[in-house]
Amino acid sequence: MRKHIVTFLVVAALVAPAGAQVRFGELDLNAASELLFEAETTVPSYGTYSALFQADIPAAQMRQLSYFPEKFMAVGLTGVLQIQNRFGIFRTGESGFAPITHFPAFVQGKEIRTGKILGIGASPDGRFLTYLSPTSPAYGELRMYDLESDTEVVISTNVALSVDDAPLRWASDSEFFVYAKLGTLYYYSIDHYDNARTLNEDLRRIGSGNISNAYWAADGSLYYVSGSQVFRILGVEFFTRSLYQDLLKIGTIVGKLPYIFDPNFDEFWISPDGTKILVNKEGRNLTALFLTTDDFVNTGETISLPYLYLPRNTRVQRVLWSDTDKITVMTGSILHGTAQTSLYRIDLADVETRSAFRRMEDEDVRSIALSPDESAVLLLTSEGAVVKDYETWADIGSVKHTDPLHGVWLDSDSYAIAGRYEIRSYTTTGGGEGSLVALSQVDEYGYAEDDGVIQVRTNGSRYEFLDSGWTPIDEIAVAERGVASEEYRVYLELLSSGSYENMVMVRNVDTVGTVPLFPRPLTQYEPFPTQDESVNMTNFSHGSRIRRREVALVFNAIDSVAGLTEILNTLAQYALRATFFVNGDFIRRHPGAVKEIAESGHEVGSLFFTYFDMSNARFRINADFVKQGLARNEDDYFNVTRRELSLIWHAPYYFVSPEIISASREMNYAYIGRDVDSRDWVPKRDDSGISRLYSSTADIIETVLEEKKPGSIISMTVGRPGDDRPDGGRDDYLFQRLDLLLNNLIERGYEVVPVTTLMDHAQ
Repeated sequence: MRKHIVTFLVVAALVAPAGAQVRFGELDLNAASELLFEAETTVPSYGTYSALFQADIPAAQMRQLSYFPEKFMAVGLTGVLQIQNRFGIFRTGESGFAPITHFPAFVQGKEIRTGKILGIGASPDGRFLTYLSPTSPAYGELRMYDLESDTEVVISTNVALSVDDAPLRWASDSEFFVYAKLGTLYYYSIDHYDNARTLNEDLRRIGSGNISNAYWAADGSLYYVSGSQVFRILGVEFFTRSLYQDLLKIGTIVGKLPYIFDPNFDEFWISPDGTKILVNKEGRNLTALFLTTDDFVNTGETISLPYLYLPRNTRVQRVLWSDTDKITVMTGSILHGTAQTSLYRIDLADVETRSAFRRMEDEDVRSIALSPDESAVLLLTSEGAVVKDYETWADIGSVKHTDPLHGVWLDSDSYAIAGRYEIRSYTTTGGGEGSLVALSQVDEYGYAEDDGVIQVRTNGSRYEFLDSGWTPIDEIAVAERGVASEEYRVYLELLSSGSYENMVMVRNVDTVGTVPLFPRPLTQYEPFPTQDESVNMTNFSHGSRIRRREVALVFNAIDSVAGLTEILNTLAQYALRATFFVNGDFIRRHPGAVKEIAESGHEVGSLFFTYFDMSNARFRINADFVKQGLARNEDDYFNVTRRELSLIWHAPYYFVSPEIISASREMNYAYIGRDVDSRDWVPKRDDSGISRLYSSTADIIETVLEEKKPGSIISMTVGRPGDDRPDGGRDDYLFQRLDLLLNNLIERGYEVVPVTTLMDHAQ
């Protein structure tokens, strides 16, 4: 029976609508009309996983039996664990994980989300949840939910959306948080909230910047970097100083940096004693400094020379800083298309060794976490976890855990690991198998032959579900799957559009009525245009408008590698292939970056051998010049990558003429245009002042989503436009919000494909 059901589902998938994100299957109905079924979904970063559900059809109730940890956290030191995935938000209680009722889960009728899920943060004491609620594709409301009173307040409106987490940081005592909105930082007081006297947002303004400009110290004071100045703001100062913000700077200056802090690419940490600052410049260069306010005769003691200088493909992922001034840095990079991590340590208290970071021998580290008492550090690897003494870095213990994804401390003596198959808690000294908290997903399930208890197998382990939860068993012996009881029959029905591939349908034998087991998805994909548009295969600017719901993302690499690591990382998380056009100048300046693009599996076309304005009358562009320029770029690319360019190209600035089209066709090149220009290349200022073409990244995303159609080619830029101008640059960059754009495309049913795939599907 099981084999027949699987075969049916495979056939169904072949005729299902393209772009469907959720598939239901493996139905098993017992005599009591209790239905077991799974929902399978493919998500960014984690690939494909499934969730197990049981539905009591007569009682119209449904419960979730497995919880995949897309996002996983410990709520302060309360011992409570929180999981967020596309099926809901869950916290541990007396009977395991349960949905937080304020955020309806799938088992409560909520539609299953697609793409990356917007992060929901918790205050350190676990009382509040803060999150962004979308009001448009790129903007939303910042909201705070109070679990104690079951009330919610809107903190701010018109906040630019961020996929991973809201632009917000809590103080360690949960008395305040700061948040960013439209280039300005604000604070929020819980005391004011509790006493119903919250000030208007304008009176809670701290200053310009985004969330990278702020850092909460352990003592509850806020450190704020503005330009090159470092301010310290005490909690008691927020109210008074905000009232006089037009007369004096909020906070007290405690130090100065030797450069201007750029919140788009820089980050900082403050030592526990508040006397030192660690600055991450450009996302990859770390410098530690003593904080000092007098830089006329003294710039402060630089305590890391040379500082930690990382390759351009590397980014700082995590920093741990203990009371004893020992810093551990975890970095991540992409090499040959594969993600890699490294650990570095420095002891600022040791005068003899504090001048340099030391790379540790630990490899294959997925995450690091410092215990609450700072005595131990938890290192997550592909095989499990290692606990080390934080001072000496000596091993304390280790555990095996298959494919762990997250590790968090529960207290100073115990921790939890959430993996692809199981979630378990361990003690630092106990080792062994630990205690099962929940199952992340299962490989096989059914009702036991003898007593009808739910039995499952997950990654070789076997369990049965009793009142006390999952209990290990030696073997599973499940009955043949059923799809009918005396009262009901169940089956799968394909859907023609939307994010669900199919629906679980329930037929009542007595009343001869058929209804879906759960609500159909409200989100429907955008309709196709009523008619196609002509496609020019020699000057290809878009694909078919009616054949497939797909677009191509084009990244033009001209002279700067800024943002390339973020672009490659994001595309890898979504398992997408894009099209890159590389210019000869870019190849010669950044051969390692070009090689990484090629090895990441993306399509690479030509952007000519040098970048200049072909429309300029000073240059004579003829057929030989075009052919020689394309041939030279082919050779430069091959010499770096040992691969060939795809036979697609476009001229600098997308200049086009019959002469260059004809010349490139003689070399079998197809000229690639665009029908959606993101204009992410426009700097904020030009020679006339503020550019009229300039838009914030959030506005760019909304414009792109409005202008795109099936078959669109959306052009974007690698680099930081305007950085060559003293007053240039942008307030933010599209590559920092690429995941938000991809999320919106996925929600609208679009697939992202290389340009040549658009061309194939247009013929």
